[in-house]
Amino acid sequence: MLKVSCILTSYNRRVLIRDAITSVINQTYPNWELFIVDDNSNEETQEIIAAFASADPRIQVLQTWVKAEDRKKTTRYATCINLAIPRISGDLVTYLTDDDIYFPRRFEKMVEVFETYPHVYVLYGQQRLAAMIDGVVHSRGIRPLAGITREPATKLDHNSVMHRAACFKLVPRWNDDRAIVPWADAVFFEDLARYWDFYPLDFITDEHRYHEHSIQAKYNRQEEVYTDKTE
Repeated sequence: MLKVSCILTSYNRRVLIRDAITSVINQTYPNWELFIVDDNSNEETQEIIAAFASADPRIQVLQTWVKAEDRKKTTRYATCINLAIPRISGDLVTYLTDDDIYFPRRFEKMVEVFETYPHVYVLYGQQRLAAMIDGVVHSRGIRPLAGITREPATKLDHNSVMHRAACFKLVPRWNDDRAIVPWADAVFFEDLARYWDFYPLDFITDEHRYHEHSIQAKYNRQEEVYTDKTE
């Protein structure tokens, strides 16, 4: 049975992170490990994470303890992912942000593809898009599948991808240069696409939530992406 390693990045989202962690715990496929990499969130957020970790031995918490003056030096979610990569023990790797969710059969359906097709190294699912205002979803849509592609950058999202851990032999880390804050995932996908096709799974695997506090929304407003405010 293949093991899934999930890397969830966290920073000051005491409300939404509950949904994100719960969506991993509720997976129908049981053989997984979850690394929650917290980027020195406030005490309340850290306490929520600790409570989940104490209740499920498959959950491990990594803390960056980043200093305020260093926070602006890198793309933090990529830096956090790189902290977890050397610690994973799974055959497959996937990613989650603290404001998005997986659907319950995500791991089950994706693992089935990797077990059936050894030539598939990178897989992505269909993604539901949700627009949130004040914590309430007001509209939803579906991101169209791009088919088998070597041009994933603008066609899919951080949370919809799963790849074999063996990919790290050729692409060992995420680029965390500060200049690519809103698209570090796209850069990583382009690095993977130098070696492997991205295969689609015609199944809705996750929900990407766009809201006023999301990284993309803040960047579009030319605001500081990483703040001390709890969301």
